[in-house]
Amino acid sequence: MEFANYRKQPLFWNGIAMAALTVAILPFLILDTRTLLGVNVWIKPLKFSLSLGLYSFTTIWVMVRFLKDWKYQHKIQMVLTITSLIEIILITLQAARGEASHFNISTTWNQIVFSVMGTSISVFWIFHLWMSYQIFQKNSISRSVKESLVWGLTIAGFGMIIGFFMTSPRPEQLEVMKQGILETSGSHQFGSGDPGQGLLFFGWSTKLGDMRVPHFFGMHVMQFFVFLGAYLLGKEDLHPKQILVRFTGILFLLMNIVMVIQTLNGESVFNLNPFYTSFYGISLFLISFSFFKLVSKPKIFSTQATT
Repeated sequence: MEFANYRKQPLFWNGIAMAALTVAILPFLILDTRTLLGVNVWIKPLKFSLSLGLYSFTTIWVMVRFLKDWKYQHKIQMVLTITSLIEIILITLQAARGEASHFNISTTWNQIVFSVMGTSISVFWIFHLWMSYQIFQKNSISRSVKESLVWGLTIAGFGMIIGFFMTSPRPEQLEVMKQGILETSGSHQFGSGDPGQGLLFFGWSTKLGDMRVPHFFGMHVMQFFVFLGAYLLGKEDLHPKQILVRFTGILFLLMNIVMVIQTLNGESVFNLNPFYTSFYGISLFLISFSFFKLVSKPKIFSTQATT
């Protein structure tokens, strides 16, 4: 697509803003040695700027390429842009203050921040699903490409909604709140005990359940499917391709669901549990096999899709 098609789009400039913020944050990782829960205060806004930037650039391609004639597409972009900006501004502001942005209800201001962030991401999720449904209804998209886009956007929506598991206050937090002490409400962590040293940069626990793992996995599987859809553009739209994409989507969604179950059981996804590890291994093998079939020469497909 021509650059002129993108420079008019709010989500494109949202992605540029996230990229600029990412670059701006990097020096603070060295210059500011403050930590929060053992992690540099600037790591969190850096992770969110990267994630939101990747989402923005991926989504704008989908909207410009496939929804250009949809009368609501610009409004959808504006809502996604505004809500993501609210999120990143508050996260960055809290980092600058040396305060946690999520689960922090220790002061009135922190409660407002946490509440506004929860509201903005809920609106973001609703409009993401609206866009996804529009792609699902679009009959002009070839079936294998549409299958890929719908699976990517749907699993991303599932990944987003996983975040709400983390915002529910834990029983011990509720007991503390009954005593009039307001500190935290919700947590990334599920299970009790020592979470161990977090995974490099991401901070994910390798011992206890950490809902950030399935949350991240679900949201960014979207990029895999969008890139796959881009690859399938212009290729012969054969029925076996559509089946392989669907099979891949089902496997990725099942992996995401199983990750949530494992996390809710208080166990890290990185723990070598025979059942869960085997399931992930077999799923990734089958996904790799399907992907190989999809990118192989068309001669492996012999049946033309019917109309």
